[in-house]
Amino acid sequence: MTVSSAAQSVKNISGKITDSETGEPLPYVTVFVKVPGHSHKAASTDFSGIYHLAAPAAAGDSIFATYVGYKTTQKLLPKANPATVDFQLASDNKMLAQVNITPKSYVNPAWEIMANVVKHKAENDPDKLKSYQYESYSRLELSVTNISDKMKKRKLMRQILPLMDSLQKIAGEDGTPVLPVFMSETVSDYYHQTNPDQKAEVVKRTKMSGVGIEDETLISQIVGSSLQQYNFYRNYIRLANKDFMSPITDSWKMLYNYDLAERDVKIDGKDYYRLEFKPKRSHDLSFVGTMWISHDNYALYRMDVSVTPDANLDFLNKIRIQEQMTQPEGTSSWLPEKTRITVHVSNINPKWSGFLGKFYISNKNIVVNKIYPPEVFKEPLTMANDVTNKDESYWTTNRPEPLTDVDKKVYKMIDTVKNLPIVRTYADIAAMLINGYYRPGNSKFSFGPYLYTYSYNDVQGSVLRLGGISNRYFSENLILGGYVAYGFRDRKWNFNGSVDYIFSRKPWTEAGISFTRDLGQTGYQFENFSKSNNIFKASIRNGNLLRRGPFQQNELRAYVQTDVAPNLTAKLTTDRRTFDPLYNFDYISPIDGLHYRNYQVAEAITELQWQPGRRLLQSAQVNKRIALGGGTDNPVITIRYTHGFKGVTGGDFDYDKIAANITQKIHMGIFGKGEYSLTGGYIPSSLPSPMLENHRYNFNTMRFLEYVSDRYVALNYTQHMEGLITNSIPLLRSLNVRTVADLNVLDGSLSDANGGRPSNRRPTRNLEGTPYVELGYGLENIFKFLRVDFLHRVTHRDHVDEAGVPPSNFATRVTLQFRL
Repeated sequence: MTVSSAAQSVKNISGKITDSETGEPLPYVTVFVKVPGHSHKAASTDFSGIYHLAAPAAAGDSIFATYVGYKTTQKLLPKANPATVDFQLASDNKMLAQVNITPKSYVNPAWEIMANVVKHKAENDPDKLKSYQYESYSRLELSVTNISDKMKKRKLMRQILPLMDSLQKIAGEDGTPVLPVFMSETVSDYYHQTNPDQKAEVVKRTKMSGVGIEDETLISQIVGSSLQQYNFYRNYIRLANKDFMSPITDSWKMLYNYDLAERDVKIDGKDYYRLEFKPKRSHDLSFVGTMWISHDNYALYRMDVSVTPDANLDFLNKIRIQEQMTQPEGTSSWLPEKTRITVHVSNINPKWSGFLGKFYISNKNIVVNKIYPPEVFKEPLTMANDVTNKDESYWTTNRPEPLTDVDKKVYKMIDTVKNLPIVRTYADIAAMLINGYYRPGNSKFSFGPYLYTYSYNDVQGSVLRLGGISNRYFSENLILGGYVAYGFRDRKWNFNGSVDYIFSRKPWTEAGISFTRDLGQTGYQFENFSKSNNIFKASIRNGNLLRRGPFQQNELRAYVQTDVAPNLTAKLTTDRRTFDPLYNFDYISPIDGLHYRNYQVAEAITELQWQPGRRLLQSAQVNKRIALGGGTDNPVITIRYTHGFKGVTGGDFDYDKIAANITQKIHMGIFGKGEYSLTGGYIPSSLPSPMLENHRYNFNTMRFLEYVSDRYVALNYTQHMEGLITNSIPLLRSLNVRTVADLNVLDGSLSDANGGRPSNRRPTRNLEGTPYVELGYGLENIFKFLRVDFLHRVTHRDHVDEAGVPPSNFATRVTLQFRL
């Protein structure tokens, strides 16, 4: 009777609490029942959103769940004992709208705590450790959201409708169903050394299932744990390549408001403060949320933050980071033990479906301040030989927690969805939009790029072009490509054919040869150090080509490229090409007096590029080089030397060219991000003007063929100010536009041998000691995709053209861009 009475005096309730919109588990939620005497019996959810509550028999007939940022939810208690009660909580953004009015004499108790947090940063920050390592388990789940009734009527969804009941059961009775399309699990060893700053990740095992996934190893490198590491002790947190202000930044009092929600919170025998915070300007790139700070050393123990809903950010409806820290033995610093990241992409169009990404990372076997041999960091990313082995017993042993029934259902549902014919068709179309090529069925060739299919210009008229390239189903190493094009005004065929071969993927080594017959443009003959941009290259095939100096060209080009070190790439290119101008061209060589109305060149080009912090992804199934910048602010340095050979394969000139470029993106916190490109070149040889440096490309107020140099330095700088200015202007803030500023400077000269001496026949093309300066300002993120710049010519404002017409000195540039 005693045992029976004791059992009946307590009701054991357990369950899982999730976000009703995203399905993410909600840790730290308070679950309680009311008991007589106006008291409560409460419990908290763990990091996985699980709670266990022993409710007294005298408790009321309801159970409640409450957490900051969510609406308090009430449910009836079932009669069964033990009982399961799950909650799906709906978000509540009233916290951002609340305004606290306090007397002038009021001293916020949270300020003293925050001052001590900043004071103790040095001893708690993991970046202050000499080194650390851990084994990391990461899981990623991607799903389609916003499955509306209208969407359910589409052909795609009609094949999926039989699964909707299962999706609703997974979401819960108050949850929103989402359609899972990808799930992966990865186990890695991660190493970090502070001085010098070096990182390395060894991917030991990966498992995944998803729509359109062809290479598991490639995906595992992109979603590995090293790309989801966030250190809130830094002043800024890098998210989506933007800088968000940390809630414990050194400038905390200027940027955030704080509230001491609880002074004494006991967790596992230790005491913590619980602070709630929100930004002073909600449109800034900042966070709202809750953090737990230890009493003894003011270390960050837990963090639950979300990007403010009205932050000046595109496409991302929600970003949430939940992190729980641990203090390893032998150090005062704290390292992440568990991290969960939720990203919801749904702001493109309210009627369109969105995507939901849920990351979960769990770290164990943490070791600090160990000295590593240099070879540990030789490669920033390596893959174990058995990384894709299908061994379920491995995952049973190495998962930090076993898969739940819901996780198992998700895996099963993805396997069902990815095999539906209509889903595979949509996946093929999405792949075409991303890489520019369309692969029909199981073809070994892909057609494109589709941006080049049609163009129109004043030389060729309408141009139709058909091209393609072999894919990995043809060969994983041999790549064949080419195109044919026909101009309906000049009635000429142009064409290209290329052969490339990948000799090695580690280190990456490839070689190729191509032949092209097509139009070129003198106005775009310059040392190009920018990455290939198909949109730009396709756009300049349109419009008024006659003012850009068009010419017909036959070009035979061969190259070999290899990684001589993890961050150093070497390339050797040989090039033989002709120049047959379609405009008035006349060149008399000052060396031998020969008269040229066309010419041909033969040259060899050597290039070295250093890109520190780059991660080269490894894949045996992708036949192109894929590299990630690593999100660093490191510069990319390129050095190029060209030598021309007279008499070799018909070359008309002997010459030398030396050029170098430094490109860098610099994150500046609340001041946004700066991007610059600094280029210098020297041509000590006498050459026709099309072979010198034509500067129009980066100077919008400069006319085509207006200035040319054989020695020069050019700086192109853009400052993206994010919402620094526009967030303070109500109208612009509501439109989510952002300001940009431009500075373009060119200092160059032209030797007498290359036409630098003033002439009465035409205006000089020599800058003659006065730098060319262009200043601009503008707005970006107009309708989320447009950028408009207004540019002013500051110097050389009276430089007339051959007809005696002065320059306009003002230009408007409209560009299409994708920036979060």
